[in-house]
Amino acid sequence: MQQQARALLHHASRRRCRLSGMMHSVRWLSVAQASKVLGQLVSVVVLSRLLPPSAYGVIALAGVVVTFAGLLRDLGTGAAIIQRKELTQSLSDTVFWLNFGLGLTLGVILAVSAYPLSVFFREPELAPVLLLLSVGFPVSSLTAVHQATMERASRFRELAILDVTTQVGGLLLSVGSAMAGLGVYSFVVPTLFAISVGSTWLWFKSGFKPGRQWNRGEFRSLWGFSGNLTAFNFINYFARNADSMIIGRMLGAGPLGQYGMAYKLMLFPVQHMSWVIGRALLPRLSGIQDDLAAVRQVYFRVLGGIALLSMPIMVGLWALRVPFTEVVLGPKWHIVAALLAWLAPVGIMQSLMSTIGSTLTSQGRTRELFLLGIFNTATVLLGFFAGAQFSVVGVAIGYFVANLVNFVVTVVCMGKWLRAGLAPLWREMRAPVCSSLAMGAMILAVDWGLRAQGIPPKLGFGLLVAAGAATYLTVLALAFQQSPRVLLNTVKGKA
Repeated sequence: MQQQARALLHHASRRRCRLSGMMHSVRWLSVAQASKVLGQLVSVVVLSRLLPPSAYGVIALAGVVVTFAGLLRDLGTGAAIIQRKELTQSLSDTVFWLNFGLGLTLGVILAVSAYPLSVFFREPELAPVLLLLSVGFPVSSLTAVHQATMERASRFRELAILDVTTQVGGLLLSVGSAMAGLGVYSFVVPTLFAISVGSTWLWFKSGFKPGRQWNRGEFRSLWGFSGNLTAFNFINYFARNADSMIIGRMLGAGPLGQYGMAYKLMLFPVQHMSWVIGRALLPRLSGIQDDLAAVRQVYFRVLGGIALLSMPIMVGLWALRVPFTEVVLGPKWHIVAALLAWLAPVGIMQSLMSTIGSTLTSQGRTRELFLLGIFNTATVLLGFFAGAQFSVVGVAIGYFVANLVNFVVTVVCMGKWLRAGLAPLWREMRAPVCSSLAMGAMILAVDWGLRAQGIPPKLGFGLLVAAGAATYLTVLALAFQQSPRVLLNTVKGKA
C-alpha cells in the first residue's frame, strides 16, 4: 500500500511538473503575443484613419494566396519534428532540404502567377503586392527547422524576444509607410522586414546546422504523420479564407476591406491565443501522449484559461460594436458594427476550438483531425455561398450558423476521443460564461442610459469599457470566488 501511495504521489508530481512547464512556455509566448495584440490594435486605430477600405481588401486577397502557398511550403514537417519522441540529425536535414526546395519553388510560382491572379480577382494592385511577398518564401523556408527545433526544446523566451523585436519594428515601418503615402505597401514592408530579421536571427541562435543528408526512409516516414496533418491544414485554410475569396470575387475590394476589418477584430483573441496555446501545447502534450488522463487534465485546464480571456473580449466587442466603430474606426467603417454582431460570437467558438489541432496531433490522431476538418469546411463553405447571395453581412450570418454547427460536432467528437463527458468542461466554463453574460447586459444598459443623457461618444465609450470590466471581475469574484488575480495569472500563463 505504501509503495502504491508513493507511486501515485510521484505520478501526480510528474503531472504537476509537466503542467508547470507548459505554463512557463505559455507565459513567454503570452508576452510575445501581448506585444502583437497591442501592436495590431495600434495599427488598426492608426492605419484605419490613414488607409481606405480598398487597401485592406487588396492585402486580404494577397493574404489568401500567400497563406495557401505557406501551407505548401511547410507540409506539417515542423509539427513532425516537435512530435517525434526521438529526433535524429538525418530527419532534421531531410526536412530542411524539403522545406527549402518547396519554398524556392513556391516563391517562383507565386511571382509568375501574380498577374493572372490579379486578373482573376479584378484587382490590378494585387500583382505587384504578390510579386514582393513571393520573395519571403525561400527566405523563411531556410529556418523552418530552426524554429521547430527551438519550440521542441521549449526555448520560448528567446522566441518571444524575437517576436517582440520584429513586431515593434514592423509597426513603426507600417505607420511610417502609411504616413508617407505608400498605401497597401504599408502592409508589405513590415512583412518583409519581419521575415528577413526573423530568419537571420533563427539561423544563428537555434544551434541547428543543416547537413547534406537526404534520407528517403525518413522522408517516407513523414508522410503518414504529416500527410493527414497537411490535408487538415488545407481543409482548414479553405474554411478560413473562402469568405475572402468569395467576397473579393463577387462583391469587390471595398466590401472585402470592411469585412476584413471586422474579421480581424474578431480574430485577435482567436489567432493570438491559438498561436500561444498551440505552440506551447503541442510539445507538452506530445511528452505525455501515452497518459490520457494527464492529457485530459491539461486540455480542460487550457480551455478554462482560454474562456477566461476570450469570452469577455468577444462579448464586450459584441456589446460595444456600435460605439467602438463610431469612436475608434470612424464613419467610413460603419458596416463593421453590423458584421461584428455575427462575427463576435464566432470568435468565442473558434477560440475554444483552437486547441483541437495540437491536442489531436499530439495523440497521433491526424486522420481524425483531417476528417473533422472536411466536415467543418464543407459546413462553412455552404454558409459562405448562401450568405454571399445577399450581401457582405449575409456572409457573416452564414459564417456564424456554420460555426455553431461545427462547434457542437467538435465538442461531441473531442469528448469521445478523449473519453470525457461535458461535466469537466462545464466546470471550467461556467465562471467565464456567466460573468461575461452579466458584463454584456451591463454594457447594453449603461449604453442606453448614456445615449439618453447625450454623453459625448468618446467619453461614453470609455465609461462603457470601465463598466464592462468592473462587472466581469465583480461577478467572477462574488459568484465564483475567483479574484482578479486568477485572470492576471491566466494572462501571465501561471498555474
